[in-house]
Amino acid sequence: MQKRLIALAILAASASVATQADIVGATAGAYMWKQSWEGDVKAGSQSVDMNKDLGYDDETGKSFYVALEHPVPVIPNIRLQRTDLDISEQGTLTKSFTFDGKGYAQSEVVDSTTDLSHTDATLYYEILDNWVNLDVGVTVRMFDGEVSIKGTSGEGAIDLDAPVPMGYINARFDLPLTGLYASGLVNVISYGDNKISDATLGLGYELGIVGLEIGYRNFDVDLEDDNEEANVTVDGYFLAVVIDI
Repeated sequence: MQKRLIALAILAASASVATQADIVGATAGAYMWKQSWEGDVKAGSQSVDMNKDLGYDDETGKSFYVALEHPVPVIPNIRLQRTDLDISEQGTLTKSFTFDGKGYAQSEVVDSTTDLSHTDATLYYEILDNWVNLDVGVTVRMFDGEVSIKGTSGEGAIDLDAPVPMGYINARFDLPLTGLYASGLVNVISYGDNKISDATLGLGYELGIVGLEIGYRNFDVDLEDDNEEANVTVDGYFLAVVIDI
């Protein structure tokens, strides 16, 4: 009798471990992003056009992320993502202006860098988990960049290094028995005249734990602080590899 009880206990523990394994998981992904830049920035008398004045066009960046999920209902899951988002170009100015106290003349050739690279830390809950997956949570986006313009009068710069809280929604729609899926992820915040929105749409094919995904990402920034303004849009297509365990 005692041996039978021990055997039943072992079977119950094994079943419990198997159940936990089914609901404890990790997802990781990485992609190359073909970025198209446009917009304007201001830190003084006039706005500077990124395309006409600074010579911005296209750039290639990368992003990678990892998400960990667990079976404890009251504790949120966690997702970390890093995105490299910077461009450096040389351009010929179409007008005179000041930027961060430095004066720049019309037709002057300047070197500039705009860096909107950031790290996202997201806490979220899984609302749906079947052929439709839906996650809802909060992201803290930590910028660590700047906008700088260098000319004959010196270099002016404004820092972009503040943490920004954002709403987070991540959805995935699986087409049963095919391996095909569609996904969408949105981070957004709006307060006063300031707004940041970041939307990603993807279409993928999953074979086992590995998936290939093509998609489109649109990142919009509208920020205003006294005489400093940034109205920037970066968008383009990406190709990703995803591992789902």
